[in-house]
Amino acid sequence: MIKAAILAGAAMSLLCQPVTALAAARGQNTAVARPVREPRNITADPNKIAEILRAYGFKPQISQSSNGDPYIAIANSGTRFLIFFNNCVEGQNCTTIQFYAGFSTDTPPPWKLINQWNRDNRFAKAYIDDENDPRLEMDMNLNEGGIARSNFVSNFLIWLRLLNAFKTHIGWEK
Repeated sequence: MIKAAILAGAAMSLLCQPVTALAAARGQNTAVARPVREPRNITADPNKIAEILRAYGFKPQISQSSNGDPYIAIANSGTRFLIFFNNCVEGQNCTTIQFYAGFSTDTPPPWKLINQWNRDNRFAKAYIDDENDPRLEMDMNLNEGGIARSNFVSNFLIWLRLLNAFKTHIGWEK
């Protein structure tokens, strides 16, 4: 990260040198205004993540859990899921998120089916909760400055693909 910042600064200096030399030759002020850039990385900011989701046609709804931490409710292909914001300080400055989907079933899927999912699929883990319902979760660490927007979107698309695959895997038809 530091190396990239140094290289970006060096590139900006090289780009500005001809302008500075030209201004000095004309007797003008040689101070070069540097553009103010918005951080490109995506952090665990519910408003920023909701903005990205809206840009892709989703309708996220930001809420707060009973402990004050934010979460986003969203749906894809009729399946509702949540994005929990974790490791927060008083409901803010969160550092991780978790994509979460739960499925209420009359008959729980066999453990063997859940274990097969976990063995054959990366990134999202499945389990049976205390009420014998299947759950799917995928964690993302957005600490230490976050991740590139393209990486966040890529991970979100992985989540959607795995969510749909899990529904098929457990025979979810609703």
